[in-house]
Amino acid sequence: MSERVFVKKGFNADRVLEFIGACAEDGIYLRAMQIYKGGEPAVKVCMAPYGFDMPMHLYSLSKSFTSAAVGICCDMGLLSPDTVISELLPERMPENMSEDARGIRLRDLLSMQSGHNECKLYKMRWADDAVKAFFEQPLTYKPGTTFNYNTGATCVCAACVEKVTGMKPVDFLYEKLFKKLGIEKPRWRETRDGTTIGGTGLYLSSDDITKFALLLANGGVWNGERILSEEYIRLATSKHSLDINNGSPDWVAGYGFQFWLNDRGGFRGDGAFGQLLLVFPERGIVMTYMGEVGNMATEMKHIYSLLDSFESGEGDTAALEEAANRNYLPANSEPFNGDVLFEVGENGIGLQKIRLYGENLLHCVLYTDYGVHEFVCGRGGYILNRLVLRNLNPNIGFLDPDTGALERVSVFAAYEKSEDGWLITLRHADTCHVQRWHFGGGKLDIKVFVGDLPERGFTLTEIKEEQ
Repeated sequence: MSERVFVKKGFNADRVLEFIGACAEDGIYLRAMQIYKGGEPAVKVCMAPYGFDMPMHLYSLSKSFTSAAVGICCDMGLLSPDTVISELLPERMPENMSEDARGIRLRDLLSMQSGHNECKLYKMRWADDAVKAFFEQPLTYKPGTTFNYNTGATCVCAACVEKVTGMKPVDFLYEKLFKKLGIEKPRWRETRDGTTIGGTGLYLSSDDITKFALLLANGGVWNGERILSEEYIRLATSKHSLDINNGSPDWVAGYGFQFWLNDRGGFRGDGAFGQLLLVFPERGIVMTYMGEVGNMATEMKHIYSLLDSFESGEGDTAALEEAANRNYLPANSEPFNGDVLFEVGENGIGLQKIRLYGENLLHCVLYTDYGVHEFVCGRGGYILNRLVLRNLNPNIGFLDPDTGALERVSVFAAYEKSEDGWLITLRHADTCHVQRWHFGGGKLDIKVFVGDLPERGFTLTEIKEEQ
């Protein structure tokens, strides 16, 4: 077996290869997948250039880790599902609140029944006090009665953890969970006022979320040590609310405490664009999937088909290894050799000029309102870069509109010759996004697989020297 592929004897590598192909036909692209049966690894596949140990933004799969933090606090007697938030955090409450708002309990937030009619995180992210901003939003329903997916509610759960522990949730979980599972302390994004977002913004690897899934499947015990009570896991993965409006079978099967129930038994945590942690207790199966997914309902359909058929036969592991190593490999086309500078036509994202230069390796230099940023592209292979891509990063936005905060992102970059120019592929290493930049015909056209950009098309005029 290679470092990218493991298939235990008795499990069908051909069926796994068919699964990868069928997913790709439906616009679902695997990065890393791990399946355990009876607590032992059965199938592991990681597609180059990605790695099992490479942290990536989990999006809403972060919520399940916030739930675990709440659960540990409940086990310690610091919190209860019936904790009333206004009593726990009185200093963060607005002056005028309705009685319904004053009565919101932790269980209402965990089960997405806060009483709001939409997600309120966008009102909280840049507020002076995120929790106060949440409670300032009007309620449409009586808390505890109506499901509405609200990442802002998870943010308040994270604030509750910090209040009773005196620690940031990531620090608390590192001491109580991550360190014990052999997970390095991860990055977890915060709102402007320093509140952990909770419902998104956590960066963990395929190996990390697989360990967490195995802990849950084992009733909260890891290497003989109790980390999370079986009682809380049972509570968190039982149905407390129901999203009646979604329509997809796995999203109308019920919602627990930051976990979804599966249509075909068990439970899962999931994040935007297909990041999944799945536990099927009756089948003794744990599965994690990190990828680039346009339609998560179709993703689940393919996963069920794989799990129903991967336990028969052996299959060709060599073919699966070949796919893992080569499926995303860029074409080894003719080399770039030159130096050209383009002036970028009028745009709203501060992009002024672009320079392409190099021999064999292609350097792309972006001249912007926020500085000069350069990345290097491989030919026939990827080069890992870390740079600022403000407004050219399809990650669901965290840019502070007031402070103009900038951050670097990690991308694997490669290039190849196209019919009328050059094609650059950017595979984001720390998010589930892929971009393809096509230079040709006096234009730059950017295609994004999942996510979006404020602008995707630019006119280019070649100029002789920097002005």
